[in-house]
Amino acid sequence: MLGKKIYYINGKWIKSDEAKIPFNDAGFLYGDGLFETLRFDNEKLFSANKHIKRILSGLKLIKLNHNFNPDSLLLLLQKIIEKNSLKNGIIRIMITRGDLSKIKIMPNIYINIKSFYNIPNKPVKAIFFNEEKFPIIRFTPAIKSLNYIGNMLAKKECEKLGYYEPIFYNRNNIITECAIRNIFFIKDKTLITPSLDLGILSGVMRSTIISIAKKNHLNISETHINRDEINLMDEAFISSTGIGLLPCYWDHWHSEFEITNKLKKELFNKINNG
Repeated sequence: MLGKKIYYINGKWIKSDEAKIPFNDAGFLYGDGLFETLRFDNEKLFSANKHIKRILSGLKLIKLNHNFNPDSLLLLLQKIIEKNSLKNGIIRIMITRGDLSKIKIMPNIYINIKSFYNIPNKPVKAIFFNEEKFPIIRFTPAIKSLNYIGNMLAKKECEKLGYYEPIFYNRNNIITECAIRNIFFIKDKTLITPSLDLGILSGVMRSTIISIAKKNHLNISETHINRDEINLMDEAFISSTGIGLLPCYWDHWHSEFEITNKLKKELFNKINNG
């Protein structure tokens, strides 16, 4: 569907060019809220229950009172696909603490939808950044807060330098995650990815890929990866809900991505076939 989209805001379906955020919304003022990004293919949501569970768990963690439940949120996600007559695309759901100017503060919910952006069909080039140079905010357990300023600054700097995605390492030289994606390596038929104790997000696509790798008889290692080890890896890729899985490389290192391409094919088979 071309032209204006239909969004959902606090119980109302609104044309995208008429959608507004109240000035006193806590999410707008302070980043006080959470979000989830979901994909749908052939009108079918992918792993919607996992995304819904994560945002509801996050709301509890940040002590945001609400009346949302899994069934009502799932119905809204399905409805926005139907109203926009889109076959494939991305949905973003945002829940904030609400309008702080009111005596009785109620959470605000915003849901928007868009078609897929252009996803590269070739391996993409990554760059490694020290995350201490950017204001990266981490929570334990990890949640998707509305404050991604450090991540966005790193993404802008990365693109300015001609790279596709930044991969962070911490003060101990340990690889953590990308600006908006997870990072994986493959070495000797072992899938290696940073462990969750580093404060990284347990991405829905991340867990799906780990499951597919196990079915393909790969060993799984969720661990601390030193930046000095990266050039010893056989393969590497990044993942997120939007892109699925993308092979990646960096300066002075490349790969044939044999196992990566197999995992990518199986991932998209799973996405398309449920």
